[in-house]
Amino acid sequence: MKEIKVHIAGKTYKVKLAETEEDKHKGLQGVTELPEDEGMLFIFDDEEVDTTNPISFWMKDTLIPLDIVFINDDLEVTQIFQGVPQTEDMMEADASYVLEVNQGSGINIGDELEFESNKKIKESDRMLVLNSGGEVQMELDGGERIFSRPHTKTLIKFAKKAAATNKDNDYMALGKRMFKFLGIQEKTDPEYVESKN
Repeated sequence: MKEIKVHIAGKTYKVKLAETEEDKHKGLQGVTELPEDEGMLFIFDDEEVDTTNPISFWMKDTLIPLDIVFINDDLEVTQIFQGVPQTEDMMEADASYVLEVNQGSGINIGDELEFESNKKIKESDRMLVLNSGGEVQMELDGGERIFSRPHTKTLIKFAKKAAATNKDNDYMALGKRMFKFLGIQEKTDPEYVESKN
């Protein structure tokens, strides 16, 4: 199972990614001890997320108390349950991700999940802004902003997730968000910032 690092509520966790049906079914069942900085992150694809049929978790065969954190498509915590070992009570909520960590994590509704990427930006990764004729109009080194601040924040979260998981679906989700925000910008009056150089 692949491991990545995520940040939430001021803490960094090394989490195992539960992506296959088998991994999701087993989860942390049978685990007798979980280090404070570790956990498991369940990732649900678009076809698995159905608002008429919420994501369900239980603690059958799970031996340690857990915080079961439901996270939406915007990487924001929407629901938290305290899982009692070896119970069969269902914990349900709409979610695109579910994070399992030790109980008492301090994670709260509204906290945001961030993916850590170990990839460094190389010279060849610089972004080029092209005009309709394909000519370079601008080179972006990484400090520039071409979206609104809220949209930039969202795109960074999705880009970190894609870089961390290296999954086509995550890159497609980033692309969808980018085109959505570009569509919004098309209908918004341009804003200009005067250079102080």
